[in-house]
Amino acid sequence: MHTIRQILAVMNDRPISDSVLSLAIALARRHQAAASALLAIEPAVNSAYMTPEVAAVAVQYAEQCDRDRQHEAAERAGQAAARWDTELPFAATEGDPLLGALAAARCCDLLVLPQPVPGDGAPTRLAPGLLMRAGVPLLFVPDVPLPPAADGSPRCGQRVLVAWSPSRETTRAIHDALPLLAAAQQVELLQLVAPEDDPADDPLPAVCAHLARHGVNARPRRLVQQRGVGPMGQGWTPDVPVGEALLSHAADTDADLIVMGGYGHARAWEMLLGGVTRTLLRSMTVPVLMSH
Repeated sequence: MHTIRQILAVMNDRPISDSVLSLAIALARRHQAAASALLAIEPAVNSAYMTPEVAAVAVQYAEQCDRDRQHEAAERAGQAAARWDTELPFAATEGDPLLGALAAARCCDLLVLPQPVPGDGAPTRLAPGLLMRAGVPLLFVPDVPLPPAADGSPRCGQRVLVAWSPSRETTRAIHDALPLLAAAQQVELLQLVAPEDDPADDPLPAVCAHLARHGVNARPRRLVQQRGVGPMGQGWTPDVPVGEALLSHAADTDADLIVMGGYGHARAWEMLLGGVTRTLLRSMTVPVLMSH
């Protein structure tokens, strides 16, 4: 089975980074792995100035702002390490935060990062960029308070909802999540189906049997579209409403982690993420692990 040996917490300069750090450290402790922290934010931007003298002052000011942000992030990482009595090496990207995060991801098994917030600059661009190009699973932490686990860390991975579809991305996500699934108390394998789908073609038992070979006791469940009622009402299509249905089911079953394939197009990935992926990134209320 694939094992987790190195986790990278990708920080921004918002309070959500505290949850990202705590969850990354908790998962590292749970899987006997190492963790490190990386600040990935856009450098301060210099505008055009009238005179060389003003431009020089602006450059110095921008550089000082970047140093201050890095210092604050390093302190935040240090406080998280001290709180959990562990080592947490810290670094910050230089220049393009996406390129810096991609370089760091090449030596990691799992990235833990904040939910992207629209209009938040680099964090919004990081999500699709890393999803399409990093080659490792991404665990997104929602920008809402999470209930604590027994050790005080954000609860994640005790009750797992796996969103299944017959796709390469889903297969990749399930295999990437095997260490987390094996450690879970409950795993539900969920497929959203249309009324006309033949129950005899149910693929979930075979998938559950495969997971059982890896020590994962998964429970299959098919949710049939109910036309005219609920989040999967009339006009349901495999796009945004599916994402809403997944989040609703996660809330109903008290799931604390969603595992799913991350869909998108190789070109123009910043604009063309799949509808379900966009919905989960925008509206997640529990951590979501995605693989592409």
